[in-house]
Amino acid sequence: RETTMDPSRRSLRRITMTDAEAAGNIFDLLMGSEVAPRKEFIVAGQGLSSAHLDI
Repeated sequence: RETTMDPSRRSLRRITMTDAEAAGNIFDLLMGSEVAPRKEFIVAGQGLSSAHLDI
């Protein structure tokens, strides 16, 4: 059975951040209930670089 929560298949990764306040603001924006600002952020591609994506 494939799942991200299967203990035999998951992995933990340490995440570090240099600017906790900026990270908190982005987290609030992406997880908030207001759709318009989240959509604007995603469409603009702010902060996204293929070098930083784990795909």
